[in-house]
Amino acid sequence: MNTEDPNSPPAPPEQKPTGELDDQGSISPVGDSPVAPLAGTPTRTHAALLFILICGTLLAADLWTKSAAFEFLDVSIFTTPSGFPAVTRSPIHVLFPGCALEAALNLGAFNGWFAWAPWLLIGVSLLALPLCFFWATFRSSNYLFVIALALISSGAAGNLYDRWVIGGVRDFIRWSVKWGNTEYVWPNFNLADSHIVIGVAIVMVLEWRKPEISEATHP
Repeated sequence: MNTEDPNSPPAPPEQKPTGELDDQGSISPVGDSPVAPLAGTPTRTHAALLFILICGTLLAADLWTKSAAFEFLDVSIFTTPSGFPAVTRSPIHVLFPGCALEAALNLGAFNGWFAWAPWLLIGVSLLALPLCFFWATFRSSNYLFVIALALISSGAAGNLYDRWVIGGVRDFIRWSVKWGNTEYVWPNFNLADSHIVIGVAIVMVLEWRKPEISEATHP
């Protein structure tokens, strides 16, 4: 016998989980947390496309700014009698206090490290690029991690191009701090270096905030 009151309000519809269906058939929830949209688990296709888009765009920006800065500063690259590439004397063009443009050619990594082993640096980059793509596509747990790996890869690819084609990395950004009568100058760098630093910083923050991100995406 049906004892349901005909005048009672209808029951609310059953709430279904929302989110994107990943390649494994599970749903990646998208909550109200501001962290959730970027922290949600991407599909392999989305991760690969996002990685390629970011990496390709930043790589193009890095190579263009290097060429544009060297042309603006009117410097050229030549080969020394010992067979190493070098750059002609560069002027310093001040953009604002503490930041200027100055062309330099780095034969090593940060501050000239491993300048004696350029093929080691090339080998590390050639190994890192496919690993980053694989990790972003098949092992990434959230979109931010894909972005971080794309940043790192774009920087590695930009400097790899310089080492392979030119024999050294083109740097043009000059940071300095003046204290009294002494000026402390940071080693010149480029956009590729900045991309790598930002990408590594994002990875470190994600590792540090992993419990919070996990709670936001899987309440």
